[in-house]
Amino acid sequence: MNTNFKNMIAELKATYDSSSFYVEAIDLKGQLEFDKKFDERLLESMKAYYKDHTIFIERERINDWKIWERVDKDYLKAYDFEEVGKILNIIMKHVNRIDLKE
Repeated sequence: MNTNFKNMIAELKATYDSSSFYVEAIDLKGQLEFDKKFDERLLESMKAYYKDHTIFIERERINDWKIWERVDKDYLKAYDFEEVGKILNIIMKHVNRIDLKE
């Protein structure tokens, strides 16, 4: 795992209960975040699972991202927005430190 990703995972685990938090990422070459060949500079997409939330982040272009939180039959409550926002803040803080390549 690359440096920025290690730091991001460490901060998320320090902030949230690691038993209810999980991150998956894939680069443009199809390598997963735990693979030795994973290159964070080629980050394509990422899923953050926290409790009943799945936040999906996908790169459209080098610095353009599509972010969504899957909502099934249950709508997001006001407190959910705050929690999802905090998670995204941590993730994007670390993603912004990566020298992204296409």
